[in-house]
Amino acid sequence: MQQVQPQEWRRFGFGGPPEPWEHGALRDLDRLATSYFLDILESHRLMMAAACEEDLRRQVDDLFATATRQKHEIDYTLRHWATPVERARVEDRLGSLMRIGMRLREMRDSPSLQTIRTGSG
Repeated sequence: MQQVQPQEWRRFGFGGPPEPWEHGALRDLDRLATSYFLDILESHRLMMAAACEEDLRRQVDDLFATATRQKHEIDYTLRHWATPVERARVEDRLGSLMRIGMRLREMRDSPSLQTIRTGSG
């Protein structure tokens, strides 16, 4: 492996030059991001159909917009060779997608939304 020279740090940042992704890493990261995003899409669809409160709708839309932006960023980064900083950012965005999906699932399965959906209460 070739060492990064000090003059290259200014060009690429402290992370070093872009390198190709490891074999199979692109597919694994893309599948993981897509599965998280599909879960978020389903939660968004169900909550928009059931939610009556404007505040809840706004919160769900904000989470969905954030997830969409992060999924696009992951997809864009996976198209090219990536620096170590960009690779760390992809991992961070994946974690964020996972947390947004969990948060939306909690909101979707909350007792208050269940009573709205079933019409009882």
